[in-house]
Amino acid sequence: MWRHIDRLPSPSQGPSRSRLRTRLFSVLCLAAGVILVVPGLMEPKELLVPLVAGAAAIVLGISGLWTTRKNREKPFDRSARLLLEGKDQTPESPVPAVSFSDQGMTLSEKGETEFVAYNDFESAWETEDTLLLVFGQRVTLLQKQDLVQGDVASLSRLLSEKVATYQFMD
Repeated sequence: MWRHIDRLPSPSQGPSRSRLRTRLFSVLCLAAGVILVVPGLMEPKELLVPLVAGAAAIVLGISGLWTTRKNREKPFDRSARLLLEGKDQTPESPVPAVSFSDQGMTLSEKGETEFVAYNDFESAWETEDTLLLVFGQRVTLLQKQDLVQGDVASLSRLLSEKVATYQFMD
């Protein structure tokens, strides 16, 4: 028993240990307050000191339990909540189209068309289900499942012939 009592006033070992200690002392304070208030209410004129001490102990116990009960919001929680709320509210925009020819790649999005020659590509990386194309200061990630015309094997062959750094990653 003394080992457990000696550990109580020891320095905190993180927020959960401190919270546990605060809750324990708050419950003890609340119990002592109730024990002191009950006789003080029976004879308020004669037992005024226990009545006041009991009321103070009850207030301290409740405030200690109240402060440890709060779940404080972590700094990134608000940003994450806003991000997750906004993900379903993105406006529907036309899907960009990418086409490949012997000269290069054509990106079409929102009525704008951009042509990128194969010699402008820094590298191309192929995985099992995606293509990662690096050119200029941009990176384009294409899903193989979105291929509308042709087949993946011929596109991979074309990119491996035309792009200087082409790698397949398992």
